[in-house]
Amino acid sequence: MSTASSGSATVPEWPKGDTTWFVRDRFGLFIHWGLYALGARHEWLMHREKIPVEEYERRYFRHFDPDLYDPDVWASTAAQAGMKYFVVTTKHHEGFCLWDTQQTEYKVTRTPYGKDVLRPMVEAFRRHGLRVGFYHSLIDWHHPHYVLDPHYGPYRDHPDREKMNQGRDQRKYAEYLHAQVRELLTEFGRVDILWLDFSYPRPDGSGKGREDWQSETLIRLVRELQPQIMLNDRLDLSYGWDFKTPEQVQPRGWLTVDGRPVVWEACQTFSGSWGYYRDEFTWRDTNELIRTLIDCVSKGGNLLLNVGPTGRGEL
Repeated sequence: MSTASSGSATVPEWPKGDTTWFVRDRFGLFIHWGLYALGARHEWLMHREKIPVEEYERRYFRHFDPDLYDPDVWASTAAQAGMKYFVVTTKHHEGFCLWDTQQTEYKVTRTPYGKDVLRPMVEAFRRHGLRVGFYHSLIDWHHPHYVLDPHYGPYRDHPDREKMNQGRDQRKYAEYLHAQVRELLTEFGRVDILWLDFSYPRPDGSGKGREDWQSETLIRLVRELQPQIMLNDRLDLSYGWDFKTPEQVQPRGWLTVDGRPVVWEACQTFSGSWGYYRDEFTWRDTNELIRTLIDCVSKGGNLLLNVGPTGRGEL
């Protein structure tokens, strides 16, 4: 790995993924789907309502059974809308996994549904000509070695949080994180996008960032396994990524870093929610959505438009 100077600083030069298709295929589908769909109150349900791990498992993990799930319907709907790629939450912050991972029992194949939902989804979207992207949370409120902090998660205000952290080892969690990324990039064929989310370092050390995820080691692993893959910018590093990801906002112009235009993608929702919310009333109309897509493309960017399927597997 070589280095290049930027002003007075020297930063690493990292390999880059293939963005040639991305800047041509400007429209993608984001899918937020997990146990929180059963609660029907957003994907941050566990955090917002401070639901302990055991209670969350009892309410949702033991009842996940999407009997209406048909990935071909999802894929054909996206293709008919003109979408060219999709990105799905393989694991969100709750820690639940949509594939038959060998790293944990907290996965879809251990629910009443009993089957992998990710593999048939990937196969369906490929059949309809869409490229494949995986969102994977860096955060995991379920894992026994994930160190609890005062910012995010169901235990952020818990009076015994520090006591609960005794015996937890964040580096062991990072090993788990890397092992799951290895699975995702070796068991599903070519993956075009890896969307890792998210870092929140704090000056006092109470947040989480590059050291907690072992970000440089993780990037090396990703580039080794799939050199062409596009990697987003949320690993708390100013280098090693391929595209910027403004969330729920529209940039005023083409995004730049150090004065240079960069590849970017705005992730937006059809409403105010990422995960399924049964009482949603802020749906955006078609004209606004089309204008948002045009606005992104006119400024050199992509639009990744999100859906939150129900607990039964319907869009």
